[in-house]
Amino acid sequence: MGVNINLNNRQPSGGQSLSIVWIIAGVLGIIFGGLLIGALTPTLLPVQGSAESQQVDALFRFMLVIGGAIFLLVIGVLIYAAAAFRAKPGDRADGPPIHGNTTLELVWTIIPAIIVVILTIYSYQVWISIRTIQPLNHDVEVVGQRFAWTFNYDITPETLPAGVSAAQLDETVLATLNSEEGLQFSHPQLHTWVGEQIELKMRTEDVNHAFWIPDMRIKQDLLSGRETSITFTPIRAGIYRIVCAELCGAGHGNMAGTSVLIDGEVDLRGAWLVVHEDEQTYLREFYEPEAQKALFPPEDPVERGRQMLASGAYPCGTCHVLADQNWNGNIGPNLNNIGTRAASRVGGQTAEQYLHNSIRNPGAYLVPGFGNLMTQFNDESGEPNYMPEEDLNAIIAYLLTQTQ
Repeated sequence: MGVNINLNNRQPSGGQSLSIVWIIAGVLGIIFGGLLIGALTPTLLPVQGSAESQQVDALFRFMLVIGGAIFLLVIGVLIYAAAAFRAKPGDRADGPPIHGNTTLELVWTIIPAIIVVILTIYSYQVWISIRTIQPLNHDVEVVGQRFAWTFNYDITPETLPAGVSAAQLDETVLATLNSEEGLQFSHPQLHTWVGEQIELKMRTEDVNHAFWIPDMRIKQDLLSGRETSITFTPIRAGIYRIVCAELCGAGHGNMAGTSVLIDGEVDLRGAWLVVHEDEQTYLREFYEPEAQKALFPPEDPVERGRQMLASGAYPCGTCHVLADQNWNGNIGPNLNNIGTRAASRVGGQTAEQYLHNSIRNPGAYLVPGFGNLMTQFNDESGEPNYMPEEDLNAIIAYLLTQTQ
């Protein structure tokens, strides 16, 4: 009696079926693990404060899914190899020689290449989207200098505060308002409102800086000798910290916003982004009151000097201590009682002369214990750190009143 065996209809053995199940489970585990890593890791990030942050986080999450899956695959293969191919007890022989596998090499070359192409296209789309400037936007000039950020806001005939007309303005102010340069006011904080794209036009007065708002997912370098820019659209009202992300000197840390409690209220100091609920709130609570100060400057030079220093137009507060301005810097000399001390600092010079020379040429009279770190404020408009003589005189007039 003959026995017929059909080799083409053999069923997989139990061991083969189990292997297939483990492979499928491993693939599903890698995919699910990658998705889980991509979903959970962004929860550690700051809040999404801008439309751009949503796009950046979506790209980051996509990269985490891919990276997480690859990580789990590599770790899984390492664990399997360590368990399955470990040396048996007493086995001292060399492992079998293994030559290249063309199929495997093609797989691990083609798949990463496809992933890189996909990421490149996706990243480029996000980059173009977040860099596109809308026809109507709110623009602010950002000046970085050691060791503070200053934000300059334009005032035009079209943006005069409610109830203010050109006929009410002083001739000098009106001439500046209508000039090519235009009229600006300075402030130590950046203000805008929800839903409006803001364009920041940036320049540095000295070394390179890096403007960074983590909650908005924006970072832009300020490079010596050129203007850079960045845009973003806030989607959430609130107060957000601004920092400098590039080491720029001994006072680098002072370029980050800080806050203190004064009589139970939070006092913002240094650089912060304040996002208002809407444009009307922005105009009412910030723009119009600050514009009024620039349009109707005090006649008293002392008050002008006080207002000028409080505005952050000149970055003195991050280096010096001055109780009248709530300054608590730790890099420059204490300015409390400077109006009295200045008169005896240099023989043959009045207090006014000493302050004038110290600001124009800060290296001339160094206070013991302090290095020559102060910015030199020039009197030529084309020079960096330009300070008009009238501004300097107002600041000196104010400092001379600090006698306590």
